[in-house]
Amino acid sequence: MSSKPIRLMLVDDDEEDFILTRDLLDDIADVEFEIEWLRDADRAVDVIAEGRHDLYLVDYGLGGRDGLAIIREAQARGAVAPMILLTGRAERAIDLDAMRAGAADFLEKWRLNPTLLERSIRYSLQERRHAEELERRVQERTVELALANQALRDVDRRKNEYLSTLAHELRNPLAPIRNALEIMRLHAAGTSGGSAVVENCRSMIERQVKHIVRLIDDLMVVARISRGLIELKLESVPVDRLTAAAVENVRPFLAKRGHELAVTLPDDPPVLRVDEQRMVQALYNLLHNAAKYTDPGGHVRLEVVRDGDDVLFHVGDDGPGIPEDMREAVFDIFVQLRVDGGADGGLGVGLWLVKRIVELHGGRVAAATGPDGRGSEFLVRIPLVPPDPPAEGA
Repeated sequence: MSSKPIRLMLVDDDEEDFILTRDLLDDIADVEFEIEWLRDADRAVDVIAEGRHDLYLVDYGLGGRDGLAIIREAQARGAVAPMILLTGRAERAIDLDAMRAGAADFLEKWRLNPTLLERSIRYSLQERRHAEELERRVQERTVELALANQALRDVDRRKNEYLSTLAHELRNPLAPIRNALEIMRLHAAGTSGGSAVVENCRSMIERQVKHIVRLIDDLMVVARISRGLIELKLESVPVDRLTAAAVENVRPFLAKRGHELAVTLPDDPPVLRVDEQRMVQALYNLLHNAAKYTDPGGHVRLEVVRDGDDVLFHVGDDGPGIPEDMREAVFDIFVQLRVDGGADGGLGVGLWLVKRIVELHGGRVAAATGPDGRGSEFLVRIPLVPPDPPAEGA
């Protein structure tokens, strides 16, 4: 049963019963027992509730009290060690009463022998271990369910924030578009010399429509990646062409924020086998994110280096940086940092898209604090050798 001595206590007011029980335990082979005797029934509940023993043998007849009452009270006090009821009465009803009271087993004294006693003790201790294991699993499962429920609540909260943000992002461009159309209508109704005003309105409408198209494009890519429908169109693309396209796309936003952009490329730019459109989108999102979370007039940098069989893209800024506990969470969908520094909204899908696009190319992306302890830095690692294509039918 156990390599350690099994600690037992006999609750019985008859010394002969104690001697008999002790002798029976001594006759059980390969098991060592440490038995104590308690003849004071009034102290029995307190002693059992303390739980200093592995198992308790409780006599049914204890003067003015009976063993069933002691077992019930000990159970009510939180006793967890198994209790076996011993009786000298030939009444089968006591068996059922013992089970109802919470006893682990029921033994009749005149039938006791070492084998029967050893079997009862073994069964009682095994049942206790099984109950403890079940309780442990229930507690672990309860913790897992609590964590899962919290994760679902977080997802639901982010979904609600995302829907609210999406409504604002899609609604905001509509007001200037509507105003521009009204101005154009008024000028077309009879005002002369309004070509400059009309052109300004047209340019503004074009900018806002591009903004809406970019939002919708991002949402479509999110949907396709989430459903596993994205297909990479791999081709050989020089690194400098990727960075030039991303910089060209983000330059108007950098100018609007008054940022200075520094780009560093290797003397002999390597060639990657990538989906050019997707990689440009990933680099653009990183640059746009750096510009968005940096105070106006800040600095954004893009550095590309070759590291063995990989190409590393470093995108950094001198903004407020990313809290340490958010460096993984920023890549979750619909997550946005709430920091001082003028971040101008967004859907919380940009960095999620970066991570998925990079992983589709067999690469990795990570967030860190800038080299001088200020700002943030994103490191994208893309292998020079493309990842193996997925198995057919995957």
